Amino acid sequence: MHSSAFPWLSNLTDEEAYAFLDDVITAAQEAGTHTALLHSLDVLVGQHSPTPALPRGVMP
Repeated sequence: MHSSAFPWLSNLTDEEAYAFLDDVITAAQEAGTHTALLHSLDVLVGQHSPTPALPRGVMP
């Protein structure tokens, strides 16, 4: 699956990608405001996106 909004989505299995998109739809339906939706998306992206690797020698 390809997404310009979530470029890492293609790295997930189909099942994982559809689960993420289902979570996004649910969050959109439950959000009362634009700000609430954005907060929910931040949480969902944090849960589903891969952790970027730091360059060699760089410490967090």
